[in-house]
Amino acid sequence: MILILKTGTTYKSIRSRYGDFEDWIKEKMNLKEGEYLIHPIGDYQIIPPDYNYKGIVITGSHSMVTDIEPRDSKICNWLLNAQRSGVPMLGICYGHQLLSNLVGGIVTYNTTGTVIGSENTYLTQAGQQDKLLGELPPVFEVYKANQQSVSKLPKSAEILATNESGMIDAVRFNNSTWGVQFHPEFDKDITKAYQQSQELVNEGLHSLELTNEVVAVDYGIRILKCFKQIINNA
Repeated sequence: MILILKTGTTYKSIRSRYGDFEDWIKEKMNLKEGEYLIHPIGDYQIIPPDYNYKGIVITGSHSMVTDIEPRDSKICNWLLNAQRSGVPMLGICYGHQLLSNLVGGIVTYNTTGTVIGSENTYLTQAGQQDKLLGELPPVFEVYKANQQSVSKLPKSAEILATNESGMIDAVRFNNSTWGVQFHPEFDKDITKAYQQSQELVNEGLHSLELTNEVVAVDYGIRILKCFKQIINNA
């Protein structure tokens, strides 16, 4: 069974039309009923049921990693133990930042403000040889929606991809743990809905739209399907 650790929910206007983070992950990974468990992270103190999980996906969230102290929580200690045991793990956006924080990385607000849209990411040499990302082109387009990002990683982690300005887009923390700043579970319509969301305006957030025309790309689906294959082969 695959655990989807739900760290937050999307805006109501988007959820009513397209579903939520976990729905998009299930769809892109082609997960059927009985193949997954969704565990809301809540107050970080209730750990998932004691199943022998084959893999773990940590969702995105509108919360800020800098607002919590994850190393004091039961959930995060549980995650660290799962990571050490070699369970394949993928953190998406907030999940990526959370994993970074757990192992000594630093998360900060983006200097450009809220980033929403699509842009190219560039694989490093390590990324081009990575078992999760290595089958993708050296440069490919990704969907983003974030206010914070990882500004510093621990020495044990390896950068797999960055954007043009150097923002860390993808990381391998160990042989079975990855984090991506972008949203492989998004599609064109979801990304455009974020750009146009009234909730974002109501929150008074400055949004940097990365492209005026968000195009349809399938690299996110390929990443999530590859991660599922890694889980099946573990």
